[in-house]
Amino acid sequence: MREERPSLRRAVAALGYRDYRLYYVGLLVAGVGSQLQTTANIWQIYELTNSPLHLGLTGLARAIPVVGLSLMGGIIADRIDRRHIIMVAQAVAGLLAIALAGLTAAGLTDIWHIYAATMIGSAFMALSAPARTALIPNLVPREHLLNGIALHSTVWQTANIIGPAIAGVLIASVGLTTTYFANGIAHIVTLFALGLMHVGAVAVSRRQSAVRSLAEGLSFVRRNSIILTLLGTDAAATFFGGYRVLMPFFAVAVGVGPEGLGLLYAAPGVGALLGAGTVMSLGDLRYKGLVAVTAILGYCVALVLLALSPWFALSLLAAGALGMLDSWQATPRNAVIQAITPDEVRGRVSSFQHMLTNGMPALGQTYNGALAAVIGPALAIVVGAVACASVVISIAAARPDLRARDLGSAPRPAGVSRTS
Repeated sequence: MREERPSLRRAVAALGYRDYRLYYVGLLVAGVGSQLQTTANIWQIYELTNSPLHLGLTGLARAIPVVGLSLMGGIIADRIDRRHIIMVAQAVAGLLAIALAGLTAAGLTDIWHIYAATMIGSAFMALSAPARTALIPNLVPREHLLNGIALHSTVWQTANIIGPAIAGVLIASVGLTTTYFANGIAHIVTLFALGLMHVGAVAVSRRQSAVRSLAEGLSFVRRNSIILTLLGTDAAATFFGGYRVLMPFFAVAVGVGPEGLGLLYAAPGVGALLGAGTVMSLGDLRYKGLVAVTAILGYCVALVLLALSPWFALSLLAAGALGMLDSWQATPRNAVIQAITPDEVRGRVSSFQHMLTNGMPALGQTYNGALAAVIGPALAIVVGAVACASVVISIAAARPDLRARDLGSAPRPAGVSRTS
């Protein structure tokens, strides 16, 4: 018992800081709401079209603003109060959810409404995502940065568990309108939590033009090429392994409806939460790059298992493994990038990271939706898994520094006071 308590305190160390707690709770509520809407969007499009291509186009609706606006979001994050940027994005997301609820209640929803809402919401999320990531080092001291990032990942993984499961029940029992409206309420709660936070000013040494500011951030990424290497391995997994948009077909293939679909969407969150808990309990682990590469290769195996599964229970197991392995690769990768990036360019570096880590999954959904329309959902995912493994092995072989024991271990103090 004496050994477990220190381990537990270490696993949640970042929550010892008031502003981080508010940040965590706010994003958790918003994440659950967003998953309600994402699940409702996919099921509604599936009911309207029964088309993998139309489902895949939801990825394109996300990808266009993410790729086009993420870098601008980094410039904004390095110049403006990051908390305010996040609050504006949450307010817009809430209004969009209420609008979809109204259209659905009136029986006026067409697929272009869903695409439009997805694109607008993604635009504001793209502008705010660099601020969300870049804010973490301002909320916890350097020695708890890995823990703060790991806990931050549990926000989305917990939301990925709770949100789809609730959405499946709500869609089946009370309909899409209530599901959309619940998301709108969630964002109001988030705005309240974020409004209570106190965050210091962003460290900006001088004012620059937007173009020069962006060039400075990209130049930092180019000089620190390990950032591109790490993001390249993740891009291969998320582009070729974009399975989520095809999940309704996998659900129907194993004989389940919206409730089962909700559980299949929740399973990766369960796995990812367990994975993040493992990483947090290990503290500042070594060989972060090697851990990330190994996890992605395991992810490819789980993709094949999900695609070929004939049973619902096996599909749940494969989906859970996907979440766990994704968490094992994402947490050390993000910790390395944040650790080697100084605060004054962190927003711009985070924006570049967001452009790839969120743009590639969205583009991958479009790619896999189009490919599935030609060769079928299962074969599309198997082909993607093989392509992903080939790319990641090639990258790991070409970059020995990716396998370094102390990758991303350069310490840098951060003056953050602890309050309870």
